Amino acid sequence: MKKGITLFLLSLLFITPGCKQSKETIVNEYNIVPLPNQMIPQQGRFEISKKVRVITTACTPDVQIIADSLINRLKLTSGITIKQTFENVTDEPVIRFVPQDGMPEEGYKLSVAPQNITLTASTPKGFFYAVQTLYQLLPPVVYGNQKVKNAEWSVPAVEIEDAPRFAYRGLMLDVCRHFSPVEYIYKFIDMLAMHKMNTFHWHLTDDQGWRIEIKKYPKLTEIGSKRKETLVDYYYVNYPQVFDGKEHGGYYTQEQIRAIVDYAASKFITVIPEIEMPGHAIAAIASYPELSCTPDSTCDVTGTWGVFEQVFCPSDTTFQFLEGVMDEVMDLFPSKYIHIGGDECPKTAWINSEYCQSLIKQLGLKDDVTPNVIDGKKHTKEEKLQSYFITRMEKYLNSKGRNIIGWDEILEGGLAPNATVMSWRGVEGGLNAAKAGHNAIMTPNPYAYLDQYQEEPEIAPVTIGGYNTLKKTYSYNPVPDDANELVKKHIIGVQGNIWTEYMPGNDNRDYQAFPRAVAIAETGWTLNANKNWNNFCQRMVEDFRRMDVKNVKACRNFFDVNINTHVDETNTLKVVLESFYPNAEIHYTTNGSVPTVESAIYNQPFALSGEMDVKAAAFKDGKMLGKVSGKKLYGNLISGKSFTVTPPIGAAKGDIFGENDVLGTDISTFGLTNGKRGNIASMTPWSGFRMNDACNKLVFIVEFEQPTTVSKVVFGSLYNPASVILPPSVATVETSSDGRKYDKMAEASFKRNYPERGRKAFTDTLGFAPKEVKYIKITLQNGGTLRNGIDFVKDPNEKDVVQANIYLDEIEVY
Repeated sequence: MKKGITLFLLSLLFITPGCKQSKETIVNEYNIVPLPNQMIPQQGRFEISKKVRVITTACTPDVQIIADSLINRLKLTSGITIKQTFENVTDEPVIRFVPQDGMPEEGYKLSVAPQNITLTASTPKGFFYAVQTLYQLLPPVVYGNQKVKNAEWSVPAVEIEDAPRFAYRGLMLDVCRHFSPVEYIYKFIDMLAMHKMNTFHWHLTDDQGWRIEIKKYPKLTEIGSKRKETLVDYYYVNYPQVFDGKEHGGYYTQEQIRAIVDYAASKFITVIPEIEMPGHAIAAIASYPELSCTPDSTCDVTGTWGVFEQVFCPSDTTFQFLEGVMDEVMDLFPSKYIHIGGDECPKTAWINSEYCQSLIKQLGLKDDVTPNVIDGKKHTKEEKLQSYFITRMEKYLNSKGRNIIGWDEILEGGLAPNATVMSWRGVEGGLNAAKAGHNAIMTPNPYAYLDQYQEEPEIAPVTIGGYNTLKKTYSYNPVPDDANELVKKHIIGVQGNIWTEYMPGNDNRDYQAFPRAVAIAETGWTLNANKNWNNFCQRMVEDFRRMDVKNVKACRNFFDVNINTHVDETNTLKVVLESFYPNAEIHYTTNGSVPTVESAIYNQPFALSGEMDVKAAAFKDGKMLGKVSGKKLYGNLISGKSFTVTPPIGAAKGDIFGENDVLGTDISTFGLTNGKRGNIASMTPWSGFRMNDACNKLVFIVEFEQPTTVSKVVFGSLYNPASVILPPSVATVETSSDGRKYDKMAEASFKRNYPERGRKAFTDTLGFAPKEVKYIKITLQNGGTLRNGIDFVKDPNEKDVVQANIYLDEIEVY
């Protein structure tokens, strides 16, 4: 297919006569998501009226059903009855369904002129996607369930030739951590169909619940579908952890599953079930203890999150069980693929199991001496036992005509011969699989992880952490520009993942999934060369209206202002304001007052000078689009400056807003001098420093360009013992003129009031006599030690008593 889109054509609008009701001029707009790969706007509009005839000559029954669905939807929402005919009509406006051999399986053509609409495709799939595009050229109320007379029931003229970039375009929904009612599953499928996604990956089993009825093993739902209680708050906030004391459960009957699979198929969506193995199996083991390596001990379905040592034992009993489960799963799901999980499987139980060690010897498995050819890593014999486990299940499923998909851990110890890899731990797993000739589906953290924060954690619902904006999700390209032909061939698609640890209700799931799932949809359908962020935002305004009609409670950050800081090429720390809403007028204040249309208009980044209480909002035609955003910023003598720090910054990097490219690449070093203090809503604003017995102090040094007078140091730190974090106990400030000899200016020990549980942020100040200096050094002694398994969750890899880590948000010098 020719790549016929240009930004000029995308923005081209025509003025045409309006509808009879309004007598106004109408601007032709093409707010189609995902963006068609070839689209040429035309002049005029096709009016939907009772005169229109739908012609389906030579169409198959499946295409007739699609045509009927179009007629029925238009009647439901517009009140206009359109008749179908099998004969050619010459004097009336028509909608024609025209079969044509030789087109891509999911491809279509859509031609709209004032007197006719022609949909052309080779398959029912192609016709279905043509109709989805047609719906998006109609007013958003076409997605509703009631008649709306005063809408503009006409279609802008256009020529579209379209087909998807990838064969696999999916969303994964986890229903184990929190159960999703059947009605939500139907709504979820509708949203996939609206955006031309063709795969619903249904995560049905995990440690926190077994959600699929298996008649051969009734205890899986009698016991495994219910947990006694659920963790309250974020996993690492409290220890001992706090629970709600409420039973949580639910599962899908086989009758419900068949109906859902049929409904999805009617929208050309394949449902791929995921049955986790060998890890994430506690719900199954709680139901049938003989499946574990310690069958004499029992466990409960867990009410918390994480990775657990109770895993399936690779015994004949387990394989007979899993084969029985898979027989019923395959009867319910006709999909080519069955997802078998394969991720996050600790090997502790296998290491300690006499049976497993005997099996390892029997199979001749040994630790690698040289790196594996696929992933370049050395693997243990227990990791190779997992490969045996996966390969054995693959052989069984292959014998039934099915193939497996697994998370990228199935690469460890050797990849099963016919497996497809789902790459989630970044992109390396998928690329390595593709290079080895295996198909791969790209679903990498963070781009495709829709459970992460997408707006300021302080105002957002609690979630897993991270920070992944709509803009960042949209930026992802599953096939690197420098990929070779083998990699291009074997990367077959892209998927977004919705893990529901912190999504107890339908509205939570909507909020986390949308609009980022729409960005995933466009990445899967639209050629990378045709994607354009600004144009996507223009089209998303209308897509939000569609989601409103569908009662999708999407995140509305799109209509707000993101407040950021950024170091430019002059080494100046500047305040950057950005709204995703196209051409919004941003009004802001710096004194904490609520912005109005009379407030200053943001045109370009401005220097951070002193303390600023920034408030900002996006406006269009004098009306506020979303809510007021706010952030206090602290300009000081080292704002935006580079620094040295020992030990180096660890897992928490401190600056979570790397998506803003208004000023190009941010040259600052993480978040200690970005003017932004942290909060206790999330770990993401903090910079983490790992302490140990050999290093329990942090040393931070800044060199000034010119001698500078200093008199005060302010720093913020975090109390969170459940995460092995305490604030510093002692702080020392030293200065120097040459960077070699330092003079002590101030020292303070801190006695702090800690909360009974949870987190707390501390801001400490050390003042001293003003002095002109070239260097300033701040040394922070960590807050002491914490007890493994008493102050924080037991970590078998740590000593009984460990040094507390230090987490800082900002160091300020005045």
